[in-house]
Amino acid sequence: MKFLPLSALFALLCLPAAAQETRLTLHISFDTASTTALQERGEMVVVSVVYTGEPAIGNVLPLDEMGMLYLGAESYTVWPLDQTISIGNSLAAAPIGNVNEPLVNVNVYSARLTDDNNLLDCGIVDGPTDAMSKSTQEIACKLLGG
Repeated sequence: MKFLPLSALFALLCLPAAAQETRLTLHISFDTASTTALQERGEMVVVSVVYTGEPAIGNVLPLDEMGMLYLGAESYTVWPLDQTISIGNSLAAAPIGNVNEPLVNVNVYSARLTDDNNLLDCGIVDGPTDAMSKSTQEIACKLLGG
């Protein structure tokens, strides 16, 4: 059995890890009509976050029907006011070493407290967490049909 010299082992340990940034900042904005309509109804807004990733070589964890590894989810219920929130907290314990890179999908919609239908048309955030962590991701919302 061969061993690495101590200096080589130390050099390997000092290399920067290929860490993936998993915390993201979202700025959610609402036009005046959507803020007014939702507040008059007492309606809230849901920010739904799902994390997945393409399996890395050697992954043994089960995959979903799309061939992706599910890494977790977060959901926030907020008032329909412009705001900035931080996401990615649930990825701290996720098996991100089992994916090529963690991916995020964020959807924003009305909470359906006062209406069975979604009332909002909002942008989405979808892609690699590392790239998206470099800047605040903007999600603009307006009333459906507005």
